[in-house]
Amino acid sequence: MNWSFKLFTIFGIPVRMHWTLPLFMAGEILSSMNVHGGDALKYTAGAMVLLWVQVLTHELGHCWGAWRVGEHAEQILLWPLGGLAYVGHTEDPGRDWIITIAGPAVTILWGFVSAGALLAMGYALSWDALNPFGSWWPAGAVDYVPVMLAINLKMSVVLAAFNLLVPAFPLDGCRLMMAWLTLRMGRGPAMRITGILGVISGIVIALLGFYKSSFLTVLMGIWVAIQSATLYGQAAQATEYGESTYSGRGYVIRPEPKEGFFQRRRRLKRERALARRDEEEAELRRRVDELLDKVNRVGMANLSPSERKALEDASSRLRRGS
Repeated sequence: MNWSFKLFTIFGIPVRMHWTLPLFMAGEILSSMNVHGGDALKYTAGAMVLLWVQVLTHELGHCWGAWRVGEHAEQILLWPLGGLAYVGHTEDPGRDWIITIAGPAVTILWGFVSAGALLAMGYALSWDALNPFGSWWPAGAVDYVPVMLAINLKMSVVLAAFNLLVPAFPLDGCRLMMAWLTLRMGRGPAMRITGILGVISGIVIALLGFYKSSFLTVLMGIWVAIQSATLYGQAAQATEYGESTYSGRGYVIRPEPKEGFFQRRRRLKRERALARRDEEEAELRRRVDELLDKVNRVGMANLSPSERKALEDASSRLRRGS
């Protein structure tokens, strides 16, 4: 988090922003103004605000899902490739489903809210309003609010479709697929299949970015490929240790390292020392029991000086040990 700064706290969750995000947003706004003129400023700036409100609420959905299943939410990071919710990890695929699906559910809800608002304002919805490849400007709309609502609606469709349908780890659709595969073939094979699909998707996304001359798309493809390769690398450990070693939320749970030669020698030495101490204490307690039996039979006055000293030393040593 050294490359980010805190924006605010919402529902007890710190929200941080990567320092490259403001640069990215400023670049997008300036690029749009360069192509469409100064009139594009309010629309591009408004679209940027709507985009990051959707991203933030999407990540808050994941946090709510984590709370719902009894896990914790640590923080949210906003960066040029979207958002990351750092939430508690569970080994139960069913509970992971709840955490994962809560994010896209919020995105879809934004779409219904925008569509309902447009209908309430008298604008008819058609396929073009949902088609991400069609015009983002609603037919007949000239006012700022309907245009922003139409952009928000189409943005919801694009974000939900990309997040749920593209098999690119760690997108939500890919995590849902991995949870489903885990229930049917175990965590290790599920992680391996998901990792392979994610690497392929990352390469395709990066190539598409090169074709479209989009640096951000190339960066996203590289990031997806790296995350997926990391997941694939953790699959062997998940198979060996019987549990997930990669949470899909940025947490890696590594198994204990194998014991080396010198570590083993030190461990055996400690174990032998503990065994000797246990034997000595057992012998000491046996001796104390014998002396106490003698005291009960003949009294303390009939103990020899050596027996009295042995009893005092044993009592002092046992008190220190306790």
